[in-house]
Amino acid sequence: MKTITIISGSYALSSRLNGLIEFIESYYNERINLNIIHVHQLSSKALITADYKDPSILQANKLVEESQGIIVATPTFKAAYSGILKTYLDLLPQHVFDNKVVLPLAIGGSPAHLLVLKYALEPVLSELGAQHIIHGVFVLDSHIKRKDGKGFEIDAHTVKRLNPALDQLLIQLKIDRISISG
Repeated sequence: MKTITIISGSYALSSRLNGLIEFIESYYNERINLNIIHVHQLSSKALITADYKDPSILQANKLVEESQGIIVATPTFKAAYSGILKTYLDLLPQHVFDNKVVLPLAIGGSPAHLLVLKYALEPVLSELGAQHIIHGVFVLDSHIKRKDGKGFEIDAHTVKRLNPALDQLLIQLKIDRISISG
């Protein structure tokens, strides 16, 4: 069974970015191995001091290394991906994304940040060895609503944009999408 690992660069589980992650979990319906690395839950000391040998970093890196597909998800701040995401990406082994399919996702408060995927995040992913980067999806914060109780709701327009990207990841990994959603 193929494995996809999501690397989340949000600063909290309450972030709307987690609405995208919840959607992805539901979309793939647990019929593939899906790992989630919430970077903010890794050792802050290890992230700040670049401690490659910290157990939380080693464990997260192992998940990435053993995956065939990677989703890198980030909030956008000041026209860039999150600093905490960059801190973790710097601790990944060189060329860790070789022979992996990578899908970048970003959320932000304004369409002005749309180019963060192409001009800020994708060059770093390429530096880590990603040769097959699927066309990413940028989502406005306002398109992800917090539900009254728990969880998030993504608007229909965003779902129509996310579905093809998630399907493309499956196609590139040679996983039959029908068997996953069916």
